[in-house]
Amino acid sequence: MKNTSHKPKPEDAPDEEPRLTEEGSSPAAAPEATAEEPQDELAELKQQAGEYLEGWKRARADYQNLQKETAARISQNMKYATEGLLMELLPMVDHFRYAFKGIPESERNSSWLKGIEHIQTNFLKVLQEHGVEIMNTVGQPFNAELHEAVEEVDVPGTPSGEIVEEMAAGFMLGGKIIQHAKVKIAK
Repeated sequence: MKNTSHKPKPEDAPDEEPRLTEEGSSPAAAPEATAEEPQDELAELKQQAGEYLEGWKRARADYQNLQKETAARISQNMKYATEGLLMELLPMVDHFRYAFKGIPESERNSSWLKGIEHIQTNFLKVLQEHGVEIMNTVGQPFNAELHEAVEEVDVPGTPSGEIVEEMAAGFMLGGKIIQHAKVKIAK
């Protein structure tokens, strides 16, 4: 028969064979690794959090820029739409002026004419509220950037190049010329 008695083990001898941890080190070395491990993991998480924060800041800035660009595009589109409508309405200013030139002297004080003058005043007010400026031309020197000369006339006592009559009004919108004034200038 076999002797199944166990030999007493020395007290400092380990009960089992040393096992390796998942990292490949013995359990005795594990406490040192775990002490450094949280620090490394914390540093890695802080770095990752910083990267996420930077990415979020960039995304936020991109979104704010997109909002600004979109608002600018909408404003620009509205401006162009308004400008198109105003361009169609501008000839009405000259039509009113031509109509008033053709009114006989006997009708100048009539109530219906006062009503039409009131309509003209309100119309000009609406144009001004939308940023339209009517150019002041008569008596001004001719400027090819603002005016279109349709005729040169002899006017004694008037310097050459001075505007003597406006044939069609000129208009500006936001500092931009949208219609040149058609004028007669002195020779």
